[in-house]
Amino acid sequence: MSELFRHHHHRDDDQPVLPTDAGSRSLADALRVSFRLLSVIMLVVLFFYMLTGVKSIESSQVGIKKVFGAVIGVAEPGLAYTWPFPVGSIDIVSTREQDLTVNDFWMHETPEQKTQDLLSRQVTYAGLEAAIDGALLTGDRNLLHVRLSCKYRIVRPLDYVSNIAGAGGRGVDEVIRSAVCRAAIRAAAVHTADGLQRTERAAFALAVRDSTQRELDSLTSGIEVSSVLLTYSTWPLGALRAYLDAQNAVSKAEQARSTARADAEKELNAAAGPSYRKLVGDVGAVTLAEQAAPAQGEYDLIGQYARAAAAGDKAAAAALLASIDQVLRSGETGGEAARVIAEAEAYRTKIIQQAKSRAQRFSQLLPAFTETPRVTLERLWTDVREDILKAPTVEKFYLTFGPDKTVLKLNRDPEVAAEILRALKAAQKQQSGE
Repeated sequence: MSELFRHHHHRDDDQPVLPTDAGSRSLADALRVSFRLLSVIMLVVLFFYMLTGVKSIESSQVGIKKVFGAVIGVAEPGLAYTWPFPVGSIDIVSTREQDLTVNDFWMHETPEQKTQDLLSRQVTYAGLEAAIDGALLTGDRNLLHVRLSCKYRIVRPLDYVSNIAGAGGRGVDEVIRSAVCRAAIRAAAVHTADGLQRTERAAFALAVRDSTQRELDSLTSGIEVSSVLLTYSTWPLGALRAYLDAQNAVSKAEQARSTARADAEKELNAAAGPSYRKLVGDVGAVTLAEQAAPAQGEYDLIGQYARAAAAGDKAAAAALLASIDQVLRSGETGGEAARVIAEAEAYRTKIIQQAKSRAQRFSQLLPAFTETPRVTLERLWTDVREDILKAPTVEKFYLTFGPDKTVLKLNRDPEVAAEILRALKAAQKQQSGE
């Protein structure tokens, strides 16, 4: 066998000589198949290894491409590819709006206290414990517990990865929480505790949001704070009951003022109709200082008249009195004032007509009285007696006088009494307009 190989090794064409026996050929074929299978396996492994550089990015995410730790670009939503680990990587950054609750200025609560209403909790110490209780110091030197809610999202992923996520240490929530806390401390210094409880909440929240955003922008954080809300605020438990009592008193006082204003408007409308504003002004709409100042035009005419009269300005007082009379007589005035004025006008007209009628009657009787006074008086008295006796409500008795004593025993005639009653009822119906 060795001689045969040596013989073939020294052939002139230097071509390899394949083994001629079956065992050698089988071994060579096995090695050749193994090599090819190993090559295929290595190619498959290499293929799958290269696929590890593919990542799926959702619509609310972006990918940050890195090669050897250096950022090389941004991958948009969809499928993205970069060199596999450890050469490259794609860091996923969420751009969805996220919520962050800030409880740094809230009181310490045990699990049991969290299930209780604030007013039902037992105050076990004289004041707040700085080590565990949080509170804001307001501009009027009061302490207030508050809870804040912050909404934010990442709008510049490269800045966020470079300066916040890649800086190590604190996470994004801690960075934003610290910025919100500093902003809240600054904003509370220019607001009152009562204002934060009532009318200044929106202004405070906006100031905290703007200050937080400025600080994050100074860090080139790539984060945008969309809103900050003051979700809850309360006084320390030791002062809460007194504050609520004061609030209830203020609410009752305001309710009483509203009721009084409504009653006053109702009474004034009933008294003079819509024109009452010209006469006495708006109910509760002016301050004491404005009431003391002289109003101009057809507004609060009675008040203007009173002030002019008190100042001794007779000309102005007379002019204002004429204006008041003009308003009262106008068609705008209604209610009780219009009724009283109408009745007064009717009574005035009646008195004038009665006076004219008497004057006319006197003028008619004067010539006859001048000629025959006694006869005229007798005739007039006769006419009056006839008028009296003709009245349906008068019951008449006729007597003849003689020298003897006359004794009268009177029993009313039922028919006459009934007739008188019917006459009285008819007169009452006529007066009532029925």
